[in-house]
Amino acid sequence: MGFPLTKFTSTACISAAALLVLFSATSASRATSANPLFDFQSTPLTNEFRQAYSGVSDATVNVDVPYGLDEAQKYDVYLPDSRANAPVIVMIHGGGWTSGDKADADVAAAKAGYWVAKGYVFVSINYRLLPKKDPLIQAADVALAIASIQKNAPNWDVDKNKLILMGTGAGGHLAALLSSNPSLAADQGASIWAGAVVLETSALNIPAIMTTSHDSAYDAAFGNNVEFWEDSSPTHLVASSGVPMMVVCSSESDDNTCAKANAFAQAADNAGVKITVSPQALSSSEVNSRLGVSSTYTNTVETYIESIL
Repeated sequence: MGFPLTKFTSTACISAAALLVLFSATSASRATSANPLFDFQSTPLTNEFRQAYSGVSDATVNVDVPYGLDEAQKYDVYLPDSRANAPVIVMIHGGGWTSGDKADADVAAAKAGYWVAKGYVFVSINYRLLPKKDPLIQAADVALAIASIQKNAPNWDVDKNKLILMGTGAGGHLAALLSSNPSLAADQGASIWAGAVVLETSALNIPAIMTTSHDSAYDAAFGNNVEFWEDSSPTHLVASSGVPMMVVCSSESDDNTCAKANAFAQAADNAGVKITVSPQALSSSEVNSRLGVSSTYTNTVETYIESIL
């Protein structure tokens, strides 16, 4: 089933000043570049990026690459200097479908630093948010971003088939939804990707959430239409075309996310899709913020990613 055409923004490693410099440098680059989409060798931007992200060796960043016409439809690309047919991680921020940003430190800093140093290209995306656009439209935005990234892959020396979709919270829901049934993304021009890493989300079975006691944020996101609940639910849409996924959950979560991850894995197994559930002795927020920090946890995720590429 496609998206309806009518449905369709810690431990800070970056200071606000550094972010301002990055964005200002990008604006200056665009003003003089004949093709800002492919201007990934901006020396001033690279220098500021290296100062702000000391953990990322020899990386170039291009911020606010547009993949659609809306101001929110943009992504940031972090490129290692040395790459050939590099794999790419596409990161979807969380924020309860209402907030969050691709440049948030807990979204991008440690993850970009870790994987760029490993030779990966790291892309962090924004998408339109509630109340402007609902979760199905947000999923369509993510799919459109994937299509744009795959189209640009040859210009970045990236292997578009070695693409890992990663998301946390609401972004984890969007990653799980699209990865459960990639035909949804095909409607936006995206081809199938290698797999996904879903970080700490409860939103895997939307009807189950909506018919039991739940946070009011779910009402704002999913309303009272049962058909919309099912259309937004990874558990209900998972199909044999789904890609392999690792679902990382907090064993300390008050929301019992690991039990929900295991239930999702069972539904996916019934459809012939392999889900690996990885409980971590971390808080819900740390499942996101600590990924990319040198640890057994990060190594576990890295090993999984390498196993499906």
